[in-house]
Amino acid sequence: MTRRLMLGARRTQWDLAVEDEIVIAGASEPDLPAIIGLCRELADTIEDAEGLDLEIAAENCRALVRDPDSHILVARVAGAVVGFVNFTTRRTALHPGPSGLIDEVIVSKAHRGSGIGRMLVLTTVEQCRRLGCCEVEVSTEKSNSTARAFYRRLGFREDAVLLELQLE
Repeated sequence: MTRRLMLGARRTQWDLAVEDEIVIAGASEPDLPAIIGLCRELADTIEDAEGLDLEIAAENCRALVRDPDSHILVARVAGAVVGFVNFTTRRTALHPGPSGLIDEVIVSKAHRGSGIGRMLVLTTVEQCRRLGCCEVEVSTEKSNSTARAFYRRLGFREDAVLLELQLE
């Protein structure tokens, strides 16, 4: 599945047109170095990156590209990968269909604010709908008010509490 949208200086919610073409498509093995580069870029900006191992991230991305229940979509501008989203689908006992779970959305610093993150998330929602999902979930750090506002603008609502137990 490929979704194309034109992006430029004059933008409205529905009419993003003019200069740079953004292409959203499924990731493949040749995209992995760029995806790992985006992970590295994000790691460099995180205050508390303790426990974040880019070697493990690279291995995980290789496995995710091969896993039929995991999906990585990349955003390309002029052929270069400038962002990606990773999501999984899974069944639960009580839901009428599979649930989608967005795990990561990363856009290069140079392309933030250009609508690429929005396109990645909306394309993910569209893909989850095609896969028969009844919902799409996303989690973010409680303190990340920017991300929380971003997801709310896209129609997500804070509906549940995520509890986490770190295993060592």
